[in-house]
Amino acid sequence: MCYLIIVLAVIAVLAGALFFFLDNKILYKDLKGKHVVVTGGSSGIGKAAAMEAARLGAHVTIIGRDVGKLNAAVSEISSQAKEGQKIQHASLDLTSDYESVQKCLSTLETDIGSIFMLINSAGMCICGQFETMKVQDIKKLIDLNYFGTAYPTYYVLSGMKKRNEGLIVFVSSEASLIGIYGYSAYSAGKWAVRGLAEAIFMELVGTNVRLTLAFPPDTDTPGFANEELTKPKETKLISGSAGLSSPEYVGRKIVHDSLNGKLYSVFGLSGKLMTILYCGAVESVGQVLLQIFTMGLLRAIMVPVMLSFHKIVRDGLKEKQSETLKNK
Repeated sequence: MCYLIIVLAVIAVLAGALFFFLDNKILYKDLKGKHVVVTGGSSGIGKAAAMEAARLGAHVTIIGRDVGKLNAAVSEISSQAKEGQKIQHASLDLTSDYESVQKCLSTLETDIGSIFMLINSAGMCICGQFETMKVQDIKKLIDLNYFGTAYPTYYVLSGMKKRNEGLIVFVSSEASLIGIYGYSAYSAGKWAVRGLAEAIFMELVGTNVRLTLAFPPDTDTPGFANEELTKPKETKLISGSAGLSSPEYVGRKIVHDSLNGKLYSVFGLSGKLMTILYCGAVESVGQVLLQIFTMGLLRAIMVPVMLSFHKIVRDGLKEKQSETLKNK
């Protein structure tokens, strides 16, 4: 009985401290007339997010490299816009250098207005065992998945803090929460994005600038189709167990989670479980209490899941060894 009282007292003190120290979140419910910039906006999740922003009344700029795809996407996004909204594109290689990113975004702000919302959706995945991948592909993944998010964010942060308003979205991946066979180089870049986001969360304390870190599951996009071309059998068996989401659902949810002040945008049961287990930022009293009371149970649930992934890899190794023996 005494132990229970002590536990309850500790929880009460912790809850009180959380209420005191956590910021009162400013929720941005309206994008009307705001300038929203979406990297990787010519297809997939980025295009879906841009279409939702346009539907909510924003001026939208999408960024990508392929001018043909950008033009086609602008036409689609414009179908969601009303008279007076500006929908445009900018062709930019986000991996080139920071000066090019700075020049492009500065021009966009001069033409349309300050960037109120930045959605970092540019990214790609090349699968394979780390030692068999091309070194240039490893560098390409890190350049786009990490620096393609870090550079635009670096540019907008000072302006948003000065104006004391703004929203930033990092589109990471569930592969940034646990390491998976075949995702080694991809996970490295996305874990870096997650680490950057959780550090910036803390740097935004005391401001009305908000950052949302999204963990999309496998999503039916052109990028996912390309990813499938390099994905080992073991990786397909592991990642395929969670199903395939639509880009429209993922993009729309990311926009609204950001507007609602959520630190994490998660999808499905597996995403929720892994976010509770592995994410470090403090979002709310409810989140912390849920972690305290369920961490042991959730870890117990995830261990068999992880062991099943290891079994898939071991079975794949046996199959390869058997094929090698047959071919001798």
